[in-house]
Amino acid sequence: MTTVTGKVEKGNLGWTLPHEHIYIDLRGLVPAPCSLASSMLAQENVTLATVGQLRRNPYAVLDNAILDEKEVARAELLAFKQAGGQTIVDLTLRHIGRDPVALADLSRELGIHIIAGCGYYIHATHPPDMNDKTIDQIADELRQEICVGIDGTNIRAGVIGEIGTSEMIYPNERKSLIAAAIVQQETGLGIHVHTDLWSANGLEIVRILTEHGASPNKICINHMDVDIRMDYLKALLHEGVYVEFDNFGKEYYADKSHNSVLRGMFARDIERVRAISELMDDGFLSQILVSNDVCLKTCLHRYGGWGYDHLLTNIIPMMEEEGILARHIRTLMRDNPANFLDCASE
Repeated sequence: MTTVTGKVEKGNLGWTLPHEHIYIDLRGLVPAPCSLASSMLAQENVTLATVGQLRRNPYAVLDNAILDEKEVARAELLAFKQAGGQTIVDLTLRHIGRDPVALADLSRELGIHIIAGCGYYIHATHPPDMNDKTIDQIADELRQEICVGIDGTNIRAGVIGEIGTSEMIYPNERKSLIAAAIVQQETGLGIHVHTDLWSANGLEIVRILTEHGASPNKICINHMDVDIRMDYLKALLHEGVYVEFDNFGKEYYADKSHNSVLRGMFARDIERVRAISELMDDGFLSQILVSNDVCLKTCLHRYGGWGYDHLLTNIIPMMEEEGILARHIRTLMRDNPANFLDCASE
């Protein structure tokens, strides 16, 4: 495995979060406020006075959409390590706050493994010249970040993605997917694909990727646990890909009237656990990944959230209460991410 500080053996990854963000800036994706009151609220900071509103509209305060405080990051990752965590996959990409040097510094200081992603996120974050980029050019950029280094450093990416797709797959997102498939075939790395939380275009994404050479067992379709649709999940799993339950700790109701990034109900953690249990009973244990996708201040302990250690501290006991065996939990949180990330396991 390639981490931000060098190579690590597959067996040394330990308890792994396969989809997180340590530094990220999503403020550019937040729609402009549509009233004076909401405009004033947007300029506030995340505090006890605003946290209630953020449970209904997590992007009502722009400050919530950026993680950039080194000491906070250090404390939150230390809590993960103290809970038994050993590896975090950071999927922050270019144009939304990626900082490979800061990740490497934290990895060395705390003694945890951090694996960085590469590629392009959703179309709303693409650079002005994205229309002009060819698939081959995008593939070359991925090769550079995987084989040489990210953003002019010698810090290399160890996973592809999270490649962004939207409610509809835009032409440039399709180019990005095809380039990722080509490079996946060459490198054996796993591909994380961001999907719109309430859409069901995962099968189209799998088709695009596999038609251009990607191995199904190296594709992970993200965000399958906001609007849980078991038939959709099982259809994806029958394609041989991974599905990811990566919103543990987020139990929002995002009011559509807020004109926000989010819209509608989020599943609760207990519903996520029960869905995973059902999928395991149906024989899909080895194709499920679990994570928190921390990307907001309110996901962190410092700001009233559950932190990166939420799965280890709170969800494992919930799984055990639901009858999931310890060896199966180990498969979910150690073996599956290691197999997905291992470029030699195709």
